[in-house]
Amino acid sequence: MIGGFSLARAALILLLYGVVSLAQVAVSGRVVDETGAAVAGARVELRAAAGGGALTTSSDPAGNFGLRLPAAGEYGIRAERQGFYLYQQVSQRFEDGASEITITLNHEQEFSDRIDVTASPPAIDPAQPSDRKELDNTEIQSVPYPAQQDYRNALPMVDGVVQDNQGRAHFNGGDANQTSYSLDGFNIADPVTGGLDTRMNIDSIQSMQVTTSRFSAENGRGSSGQLDLRTKMGDDRWRFGGTNFIPGIASDGGWHVNKWTPRLELSGPIAKGRAWFYNGIDAFYSNDTVPGLPRGANRTSGLTGSDLTRFQVNLTPANILTGSFLFDLDDATRSGLSFLTPVEATVNRRHQMFMSTVHDQAYFNGALLEAGFADSRGVLRYLPQGDQLFEITPSGDVGNYFENLDRHYYRQQWVANVFMPTWRFLGTHQLKIGIDFEREAFHERDLLNDYEVVRADGSVARYVTFAGSPFEGHKNFEGAQYVQDAWTPAEGWTIAGGLRTEWNEVVRALEVAPRLATAWSPRGLHGTKFSAGWGVYYDTINLGLITHPADQVSLSTFYPLDGGTPEGPVPTSLAVNEHAIEAPFVRTASASVEQKLPHEFYLRSGFTHRAGEHGLVFEPPAQAVEQGFAQGAVFQLSNARRDWYNAADVSLRHTFAARFEWFAGYTRSSARSNAAVDFSLQNPIFGPQGPGPYPWDTTNRFHTWGWAPLPKNWLPSRLRFLLRNTAAQYLVEYRTGFPFGVVDEDGFMVGPPDSMRFPYYFNINLAFERQFRALHYLWAWRFGFDNLTNNGNPNVVNNVTGTPQFLTYGRGQARAVNMRLRMLGRK
Repeated sequence: MIGGFSLARAALILLLYGVVSLAQVAVSGRVVDETGAAVAGARVELRAAAGGGALTTSSDPAGNFGLRLPAAGEYGIRAERQGFYLYQQVSQRFEDGASEITITLNHEQEFSDRIDVTASPPAIDPAQPSDRKELDNTEIQSVPYPAQQDYRNALPMVDGVVQDNQGRAHFNGGDANQTSYSLDGFNIADPVTGGLDTRMNIDSIQSMQVTTSRFSAENGRGSSGQLDLRTKMGDDRWRFGGTNFIPGIASDGGWHVNKWTPRLELSGPIAKGRAWFYNGIDAFYSNDTVPGLPRGANRTSGLTGSDLTRFQVNLTPANILTGSFLFDLDDATRSGLSFLTPVEATVNRRHQMFMSTVHDQAYFNGALLEAGFADSRGVLRYLPQGDQLFEITPSGDVGNYFENLDRHYYRQQWVANVFMPTWRFLGTHQLKIGIDFEREAFHERDLLNDYEVVRADGSVARYVTFAGSPFEGHKNFEGAQYVQDAWTPAEGWTIAGGLRTEWNEVVRALEVAPRLATAWSPRGLHGTKFSAGWGVYYDTINLGLITHPADQVSLSTFYPLDGGTPEGPVPTSLAVNEHAIEAPFVRTASASVEQKLPHEFYLRSGFTHRAGEHGLVFEPPAQAVEQGFAQGAVFQLSNARRDWYNAADVSLRHTFAARFEWFAGYTRSSARSNAAVDFSLQNPIFGPQGPGPYPWDTTNRFHTWGWAPLPKNWLPSRLRFLLRNTAAQYLVEYRTGFPFGVVDEDGFMVGPPDSMRFPYYFNINLAFERQFRALHYLWAWRFGFDNLTNNGNPNVVNNVTGTPQFLTYGRGQARAVNMRLRMLGRK
């Protein structure tokens, strides 16, 4: 009787559960932009008109999303994604069974045809385990960071990114070549150095997506982070914009044109509703005055430019073809001019780069298949000012630089990815698989002429000559494949696991990189997300490192201070055995918590630990160190380097009035290595390899930026027009000074590597921007100051101990006026 009742009750429960399940409303759909391209990571929310809690989800890489509603009825729809306008639909009725909808998000524009649009706030994505930050076009344009014509100077706006004294960005304590750089999904890192040298019109950038940890298996070629630049595309409206087409005038050293940064944009339809194009062109002319140098020899000039053309053709609503062509030009005269490097010791830098891409996306049955190809080619030349003997003296360099470089390089890349439709097994799964193949090569002529090192008393300490062939080159082929699954076992909980395997022609070993991350948004803590992850990340092989002048030898003759018999010539060379090296990799563990606070405040804190293994570094033999390099040395490339990076950060972000923003962040970090010295054949440092901080290590860093409208209520009503449509924009940064090492007059290292530091860095940029109408166009005019407090912020130092100029610093950017005029659009 009891057993019969139990069976009957169980059968009734199963029957009722089946009826309820059938009665549920299944809503599926896709989020696309104005051209029909998928929008990933959009937050979709459905809320019953009768009241109750909201149901939320996020779109996958194909733009797909799905929700199960408790009952049929009227629901409000809300969709948002940073960089897009907010989508809101007050009411839509869903009946029992399956329903499909398409949500179109429009990119934010500086000038909109409508006045009832609202920008999406940077919402927390509960399904995203990666530590991803994004700078959209509005943030890039509104914050007055230094030298705003170069997008690379905007990167330090992100926590975890610092910019060294040479202007190179470092992610999570890694070297500049340990970050993966991509443009619309294609690799743009320099094939030889791995650095970020690609330029483009900053107005062309739709967003900069920075991932500093927990990046998925589809991302490789960088252990410290990933930067993906997403550029604009035209739509069905013709758009034209221009910036800074009036040259800047300076009075220091006599009135002259010191900067001119014209930028132009043109976009529109090729065939409305089906095909579009975009073109962004920019140029940057500079004629800067360097303090501390005599008039007539204190200016450095340059002309850089770029032209990006993109097109998109929707072959069918489910098949999208895109292509692009980018041309870069960099022509810098007197590059490196400073109080330690006068005009005759500088070089003229010439760089050209061409990149063409084609990319195809096909959407079918909930899946997305994409394939693409990119071809990049470039030429780089360093030209000294003459052929006079180069001298390194305690008070600076004299003569003409001794290196003359002519380099040619290319890269070809093939990518293919498949994003499978969501499937169910103990929850939902989003599976991605893909391949990435690259072929890259370079050849160069690197002519190295004689130079000498001179003491403070004028006597020669060392005379250096070079022997061997100046012709070098190398090639490499890399292949990678990955599989990544995002598993959601329960609402608000995502587990992302992946495996990436890589192979390259240099190391010729299979590199296996497992990755695991999770994100959890508890129901009881609305607006809170906990994320954590661990992974193995391999660095790409630096062709420039393994092809260091292997066929050249540096011959140094040392002259004693007392005028005794010279010693030498002492040979110094670099040796690389490619069969004996392994691919460097890093193990990274990180965790973070994000919380949405009242009044649109967002709080985030996190911790990151990176441990690098098998890092490539040149090491001197122990015998040479013991003998004081008296017999010379052969520096052997080995996997002896170990890296450590630990960082804790906290940040607060606030959005208000639908278009204004404020951010503040603090990071305490340490970037160190057991082998902190980078030996160079051109000017070798004589001393043992040793532990120390990296040159970009900064213990404490605080930065804040934002923009807000100027209050008008305190003015009389008849004067309020003075502040109408005017916003205050600012950027403040404080950080610990970077480390540097000390050498003596003979070039021998003194003390531990990088044992001293520059003074602290402090900078305030303040600007005011006003929008106004003239000649049927909307304009924006900005006036402000860089380095408002005129802090020294030195970026060069005399590090030769025992000389009168020891620890003499050269200042960085002085206080300067900054002006900008933009044409936003036509009404």
